[in-house]
Parts: sequence; structure tokens; C-alpha cells
Amino acid sequence: MDVQDEIKATKGDLVHALTKGAVASIPILGNYLSETFDLLVSQPAEKRKENILVMLDERLSVLERTPIDITSLAENELFLSSVLQATQIAMRTHQKEKLVALLNSITNVATNNSLNDSKVQMFLSFIDAFNEWHLRLLLFFDDPKSSLESKNLSSDFYMGGAGTALYSYYPELNNQEEFTKQIMNELYQKGLLNSDAGVLNTMMTGSGVVASRTSRAGKEFLHFISEPDFFE
Repeated sequence: MDVQDEIKATKGDLVHALTKGAVASIPILGNYLSETFDLLVSQPAEKRKENILVMLDERLSVLERTPIDITSLAENELFLSSVLQATQIAMRTHQKEKLVALLNSITNVATNNSLNDSKVQMFLSFIDAFNEWHLRLLLFFDDPKSSLESKNLSSDFYMGGAGTALYSYYPELNNQEEFTKQIMNELYQKGLLNSDAGVLNTMMTGSGVVASRTSRAGKEFLHFISEPDFFE
């Protein structure tokens, strides 16, 4: 499949055309602003869309080497809806971890017929609303002990708050306390963590410091955005 030949016009193209037309109608500066809009917005956006489609094509190529019937996906309404939703989300981000999460989510929809339609839409909307730190913190708090050990960091704490382990793993967050709390609270409000930001400074035993804090929904979401086993 040649992805470059498959690129089609979308609603986004229509919005761009209307916006560019409106800019061009401004007296005197109209033509200049129109060309600037095309240079700074249109061309990069088109390139971003092409890159997304190339990544999707590469992922589908991998699926073709599995027992999965790729042709059946054309009749899978959930898969088609997920691809459209994920592509629109991908157009609005440059963060690699979000793009990878979107690709993995599409792959999981393609390979798992038991996924719930509403949950898929909800999880995709979570990716849209999150930034890369939401994904990083959620993954860390799913298994703090293993995360620390993967970096050869000590997971043996006498006492402390959950922040003791987190800041050891992500020292760049040490001076970003309010930002970190906001991320934690948002994950908690979405039902993906069992604890809000208060746990960062709550004193507990060493085992509590490295305890998993993801909810059942949090683990389900992480599975949804992770590569399927056969990709490993």
C-alpha cells in the first residue's frame, strides 16, 4: 500500500481552506497573512498528517504478518471509528509517547474483538486530554518497585511518601511539585489511580512507598495503550 496515494481531504482541510480564505480577504495584509498561514500552519499540518498515515501503514504491515485477517478490518466499525478518532488526536500532538499510545491503541482494537466500544472511545479521549507526563506517571505508579529497579535505583525505603519513589525515578519533577500534583489529581479524577496527590507527601512504610496505585481501570487503560505481546 502506498500511503502517499491514499491521503484524502478531511474536515480539517475544509476548515483550513475557509480560514485561509478569510485571512486572504483582509485588506492590504491579506495576501501576506495568507501566505504566512500556509507556510506556518498548512504545510506543517499536512506533513504531520502524512507522517501519521505512514506510521499507521507500517503498523498494518506488521499485522499482515500475523494470522489476523487485515481485509476484515474494512468492515470493523469500531476499528474504523478508532482510526479516525486516533488520527484526529495525533494531528493535535507532537509528543512521541502520545503518538505511540495511539498506535498501540489502534493495534489493540484491530486484534481484540472483545473490547467495549464505549470504553475504547473513552480511553482515546483520555489520550487526547493527557500529556506525556500523565502517561509516564500512570505507568510508574502501576509498579514503582519494578520501575526503580529498571534504572538500577534503590526500591528499599524505610519510610516516606509516594513522592519519595517518584522523585527518585524522575528527579526533574523535584521542583515541579504543583505540576506533579495536578497530573496526579487528574489521573485520580479519571479513575485511573486509587490515590490523589495527597499520597505524595503522606508518610507510610517502605512497602507502601512502592505499592501499586493504579486502579482496575488504570491497568485496563495501560493495557490498551501498550504494544500487543506478539510485537515484542
